[in-house]
Amino acid sequence: MARTLHSKVTDILLDRIVSGRWAVGARLPTEVDLAAELGVSRATLRLGLNDLERMGLVARRKRTGTTVIASEPRNILQQVTGGVEDLLDIARHSVLDLLGVEDLATEAEPLLHGLHSETGYWLAITGTRRMEGSAAPFNWTRVFVTGRYAGVRPMLGQSPHAVYRVIEDTYGTRVARIAQVVRACTCPDPAAPLLGLSARDPVLNIRARLYDEADGLIEVSDAYYDPAKFSVSTDVRLS
Repeated sequence: MARTLHSKVTDILLDRIVSGRWAVGARLPTEVDLAAELGVSRATLRLGLNDLERMGLVARRKRTGTTVIASEPRNILQQVTGGVEDLLDIARHSVLDLLGVEDLATEAEPLLHGLHSETGYWLAITGTRRMEGSAAPFNWTRVFVTGRYAGVRPMLGQSPHAVYRVIEDTYGTRVARIAQVVRACTCPDPAAPLLGLSARDPVLNIRARLYDEADGLIEVSDAYYDPAKFSVSTDVRLS
């Protein structure tokens, strides 16, 4: 899956701050100069600067420019949704720790009712996600892979990031569409002790279906996020 240009810009800018090249208190070059240096449009550069602002690393003010205010990102992961690549980008910034893998019949899971798996069974994967370098998970997640792609089971332990990436690498397919629903709910019993919450605490639930280029279903995911460690924002440009 190709990464967005603005994500690459964000990584470059982030590295300059974390490495100390741009120290706290330093003012960044003007947007015109920085965009020219990086070989991108000012619109793309602004998306990268928006990311840094959301991380709590810079402050942006009209007529005074952008100033570095912190040397490390805040301990919260934000998902910026501007397209398919951005929806999948969470895997690049986090690690998936597997808790269990099993075969599951369609009728055994209410979330799968009405959906089709070629074998009548799904590869059910349970795990938690955490930011790299942190031991504390920010979500509890379940992923259900259709029978067509269940052959990835032996390879799952080799990937620290995302199930869909293993499917893409193994089968040569590509995630081309995501249908996603975000809702607030109370924390499920199995997730509570793993997230350090109680079963009555509020969490953010994201349910998603990933499809290939022919609109064939690849996987269904059901993830519960600690709202103190994760947020969702939308950044969409209208053509």
